[in-house]
Amino acid sequence: MKRWLMDILACPVSDCRNELNLEVYKSHKLETEGEEVEEIDEALIRCPKCGRWYPVIDGIACMLPDNLRMDGKQRIEETAFLERWKKNIPTDILKSGIPFGLT
Repeated sequence: MKRWLMDILACPVSDCRNELNLEVYKSHKLETEGEEVEEIDEALIRCPKCGRWYPVIDGIACMLPDNLRMDGKQRIEETAFLERWKKNIPTDILKSGIPFGLT
């Protein structure tokens, strides 16, 4: 994921649509057309208004609706993300994150 994407992303919740915050955990630099660009591999995207969190996993911002994050492969991937970065992720997300935390 490119950092500039945060300039155009907003919270996907229909009654929120707030600006989002980004906390990068892992990134690397790419040379593109003679310019060095940061490629974000792992990060936490967070909405300060509604409190939801979204992971960036393998460079992909996972910003699905809550109901699609609660089961199956997506839940497994996002839970693994929380486990992997739990020393960096704010305690409120780990304990009672929206739509889920580590319990």
